[in-house]
Amino acid sequence: GNLDDDGYNVVLTFGHDERTKLNSVDRSFASTGQVEFSANGKRYRKQQFSGSPIPANALDDVGQLISPYQKTTGTCPVKTFRVLEPYQDTDGTPRLNDYCGYDFTKDLEIYPERKRDNFMASGTFKIAGHEVYSDVLLSRTKQTSRIAPVPGAIAVDAGTALHDKYLLPIGITGDSVAFYRLFDMGPRTSDDTADFASVVVGTRGIAAGWDYNASYNFSESRVKGNISGYPGAIAVSNLTSSGLLDPFVGPGQQSAAAQAAIKAATFSGYWDGGTSKLNTINVNGSREIRRLPGGAMMLGLGANINREQFSAQPSPFAQGILADPVKGTLCGPTTGLECDQRFGDAASSSPYSASRTSKGIFGEIIAPVLKELELGAALRFDEFSDFGGATTGKASFKWTPASTLLIRGSVGNGFHAPTVPQVNASQRGYGVTSDKYACTPALLAIATRLNAQCQPGSRQYDQLAGGNRDLQPEKSKQATLGFRYEPISAITLGADLWHVQIRDSFGQLSEQLVFANPAAYPKSWGVNTDVGTGVTYLAFLADNQNLGKSFSTGVDIDISARYRSGIGLFTSQLTATQMLREQIQLERNGPYYSALGNFAELGSVTFRTRGQWTNTLKTGNWANSLTVNFQSGYKDQETTVDVLDASGAVTGQEDIRLRVGFYSTLDWQTVWTPGKSWAITAGVLNLADKSPPFVPSTSGANRGQQFGYDDRYYDPRGRTAYLNASYKF
Repeated sequence: GNLDDDGYNVVLTFGHDERTKLNSVDRSFASTGQVEFSANGKRYRKQQFSGSPIPANALDDVGQLISPYQKTTGTCPVKTFRVLEPYQDTDGTPRLNDYCGYDFTKDLEIYPERKRDNFMASGTFKIAGHEVYSDVLLSRTKQTSRIAPVPGAIAVDAGTALHDKYLLPIGITGDSVAFYRLFDMGPRTSDDTADFASVVVGTRGIAAGWDYNASYNFSESRVKGNISGYPGAIAVSNLTSSGLLDPFVGPGQQSAAAQAAIKAATFSGYWDGGTSKLNTINVNGSREIRRLPGGAMMLGLGANINREQFSAQPSPFAQGILADPVKGTLCGPTTGLECDQRFGDAASSSPYSASRTSKGIFGEIIAPVLKELELGAALRFDEFSDFGGATTGKASFKWTPASTLLIRGSVGNGFHAPTVPQVNASQRGYGVTSDKYACTPALLAIATRLNAQCQPGSRQYDQLAGGNRDLQPEKSKQATLGFRYEPISAITLGADLWHVQIRDSFGQLSEQLVFANPAAYPKSWGVNTDVGTGVTYLAFLADNQNLGKSFSTGVDIDISARYRSGIGLFTSQLTATQMLREQIQLERNGPYYSALGNFAELGSVTFRTRGQWTNTLKTGNWANSLTVNFQSGYKDQETTVDVLDASGAVTGQEDIRLRVGFYSTLDWQTVWTPGKSWAITAGVLNLADKSPPFVPSTSGANRGQQFGYDDRYYDPRGRTAYLNASYKF
C-alpha cells in the first residue's frame, strides 16, 4: 500500500542464513598448539596445551606431573606433544615436570555451525489525520559448537588395580591423581537456541502544535542451551572404582563393557538458559517555540518508563542437585544420596530472578541564534529502582564562519547503570584461565588461607564469575571539537577531536595482573572442589567490579575526494581513528595503565591507528571498489617460551614480548544495477589471502581458546568470496 494514496503501508521481511563450521586445523596459523618461530636472533617454541591427555598424566610421589605412557614407551601418544617444564617447588627446590600435553587446539572450531531466521512485519495506517503503526520482529538463532572431549581428574589410590598396573612399576608408591580426557565420550557439544520477539505499537502525528510520537514496546529473549559429551564426576569415579574405566589406555582401547558404561554415563540434554523481558512506554514530541535570526528555535520533550525482568534457569544438573544426571535422580539430605556435578567443571550455578524499573524525562532545545551559529542544550533525569536518580546534560554548537567551513563541538556527562545480570547473577564456574600458572609461594599462601590447594605443576586454574551487588553505576564526561572543510566541491576534509573520561568503570581484573601479585588482590580468589577426587583447588574469581577511572582521547578523520572523468565518477574516502591518549585504573585509587599499542596488564589492546581507505569507480550501472583496511601494530603481552638450539632441542626458557606488526588487507567489490529493482553485488574479502600476524600470548579479556593469532582483532577466514542479489518491488 501507499500511505498517501491508500491510507496504509505494510512491509514484510524474511531472512534465513546458514554458516558451516570452520575448524582450526583448516587454517595453518591456528592448527596446532605447538609453534616454532624466530625473534631477536633466536629460535623459540611456544606450547599451548592441556595437562589432561589420553592416556592420562599422573602425579608422582613429589607432586610432579608425569606421563606413564611416555615413561613406558619413550614417546608421547597421538594428539599430544612432550612438555618439559622447569619450576621451583614451594620450598625453592628446582623441579622438572616432564609429561605429555594434549593439543586441544586441533579440536577447536573457529566458527561453529549456525542457522538464523528472522521475520519482520511493519504496518502503518492513517486514522483521522494521525498515523497508527506496529512493528513485529521475530528471530531464532541456532548454533552448534564443539570442543575437545571433556578433561578431568580421577583419584587413583595406592593398592588399587590401576595403581599397581600403571603407577607402581614407574616408582609411584602413594596415592595419585590421573589427569584424563574422556576421549571415547566424544567432543563436548553445545546446542544453543536464542529466540527473540519484539512488538511495538504506537501513534504519531501532530496534536496541539506538537509533532508527537507515543509507543509501547514489549520484547522478550529466551536462551536455551543443551549439551552432550559430559558425564557426572561421581559417575566417572564409579566407573574407575568398578575397574571398567582405564584412564591409562588410548582412544578406542577401552573394553566393550567400559565403552557401554561410558555411553550410559554420558549426559545429553538441557543444561542452562534464561529469559529476559523488557516493557517500555515512550512519549516524545517537538515543536517550534519562536523564530530566531538563524531560523526556528525548536523544543523537544520526552518521557519513558521501562520494566526489566531477568531470570536464570539452570538445569538440575547445572545446579548440582542430582545424584544421577542421566536418570535425573535427586540428591541431598532427604534422599541420602551424594550430589554429582559435571566432570572437569565442578562449579554449580543457582537459579535466580531479578527485575528493575526505570523512569526518565528529557528536554532539548536547538537555537539557531544566527545564520552562522546554532546552539543546543539537552537535559535528562533518570530514576532507577535499584540505583536512585541521575541527571545528565549536554551542550553543543555548530558555527559556519564561511560556506566552506563548519566548526562543531559539544560537552556532556553520562550515567550508565549496570545490567540486571551484572548485579544479580549467581556465582558459577566460567571455564578456566587462558594461561597456565605455577604454584608460587604467594599463590600457595592464598590457597592455604582458603583451605585449598594449588593446581599441580603449571596448569590452568578454574575461573569463577558472577554478579556483584556492590557494583555502582559508571559516570562519564565527554567532549568533542571538530570541523568540516570543503575548499572545493570535489574535496571534503573533516576531523573530530574527542575525549571521554569514566569513573567507576565496569570490568574484570585481568588474570595476568592478579596472578603476578596474588596478595594484592585478596578479593579475586575463590575455591572449587573437584567432586571426583574431593580435592578443593584455588580458583580465580573474575567477577564484575568498579575498576576506577579511565581517560581516552582520540581523533576521528574523514577525507573524501570526487573526480568525474571520461570513464566515470571516481571517489576516494579515507576514514580513520588516531588514538592520542589512554589511561585506565584497574582499581579505585590504583595506578594507571594503558593498552595503547600495548597488550599487558589490561588484557586487551587499543590500536593507535585504525581505518579504511575506499576507492570507487562508477561507470554507468557498474560500480567497482577497492578498500584497504589497516590497523597499527602493538607490543604483545610478555609470555614464557622455550629457547631452541640449532637442532631443535630445548636449552632453556625465556620471557619475551614480541612486536606485532602493522596489518592491512584488501577488499574488492563490484555492484551492477541493471534497473531500479535489481542489484547484484560480488566481492572478495582479504583479496591477497593474508594470514593474521602470529601472536604467542594466550591471555586476554573475553578471549577464546584459539592459539597462534588473536581472534579478537584479526579475521581468520582468509580470502572470502561473496555474491548477493536483491530485488525490490
